[in-house]
Amino acid sequence: MPGDDPAQPVIEVTKDFGDRYAEINAYRVPESDRYPEGIKYSMQYGNAAGETILRYDNFPDHPDTARHHKHTADGSVDDVEFNGLESLFQQFKSEVIEHGHDW
Repeated sequence: MPGDDPAQPVIEVTKDFGDRYAEINAYRVPESDRYPEGIKYSMQYGNAAGETILRYDNFPDHPDTARHHKHTADGSVDDVEFNGLESLFQQFKSEVIEHGHDW
């Protein structure tokens, strides 16, 4: 039934750069141990072959990482500081621009 889903979209953006893409999804969710800020997000930058170049997310089940973290093409996962969704979205966009794709 519409309205029963507790996840409410905040950001849903897809950018096609030809050989690469960016896909950003963020939802307001009930605050919980898994999502204490009440936000669930993924910001993915990848190529046409489906390989991750860069991904920010707060999926809580990655061992040995902070709740907010970044995956890179070499397979590393680095903690990131979370100062709000808008700030993180701007950081992600800046990194995509550094890869040569004008936002």
